[in-house]
Amino acid sequence: MFQERWIVDFMVYVYAISLAFSFADLLRPSKRLEQLSILFLSGVWVLQTIVLVVQRLALIPISASIDALSIYSWVLISFTLVMHFVYRMSILFFIANSLSFIMLAIHLFFVRSSSPVMEKLLLSELVFLHVTLAMMANAFFSLASIGAGLYLVNNYLLKQKKWNDLLRRLPSLDRLQGMSAWLLVLGTSLLLTAMTLGAIYAYQTIGAQFWEDAKVWSSLWVLALYAFILWKWARRQWHGRKLAWWTLLSLFAVLSNYIITRAGFSFHHWI
Repeated sequence: MFQERWIVDFMVYVYAISLAFSFADLLRPSKRLEQLSILFLSGVWVLQTIVLVVQRLALIPISASIDALSIYSWVLISFTLVMHFVYRMSILFFIANSLSFIMLAIHLFFVRSSSPVMEKLLLSELVFLHVTLAMMANAFFSLASIGAGLYLVNNYLLKQKKWNDLLRRLPSLDRLQGMSAWLLVLGTSLLLTAMTLGAIYAYQTIGAQFWEDAKVWSSLWVLALYAFILWKWARRQWHGRKLAWWTLLSLFAVLSNYIITRAGFSFHHWI
């Protein structure tokens, strides 16, 4: 029944990448980041157009039906692309892009069918997307912390004037800091995307009680922490060793978030 939905899952991943580049461009304006964000969003528009056409013509039995939200999301993406070429406002592009993603996610994964089989398949697919995006975000956070740790090691060796093989193998300080910061950007945007999908899933399974879950609040704390770090970096208030230490130590927030899940304090442990 869901063999045709690969295009839907692929569209979600492409949209997540577009949001990541859009978020990065918002923090540190870059022509390349802007072009990549537009490229991936245009890919989403093409995929969504294909889905709407084939559903309208009933060429293949894609499970998600056409409703007002799918049309709204498509129109919003269309006007966002047009307006960006006219006004080129990064903040408008990012907000409209985010709103369109939320509408699209609700359309694709909010269960409207009375069929238990359809409901189970939709929710399991939603969980898969939520988990994979969250794991990708944690992987980026981990890589950013590794980069920050290498920055601190490099900085220490340079200050101590220890010209050894390790120092020669390490990239420059600027390259390590830039790599670590952009990994944080990708991780934060993917975590926000994963939490959006997770909220849709939780609302349909346990209702408003999901706000009582410790995992939800710990995830929000992780998101707020990394957003704060990126805000300081974007305003050029944090750089060098201070930014590296915050990036490195913030990994403990990710680890504590994982411990909460494994310790049984969250519905993520048993759902």
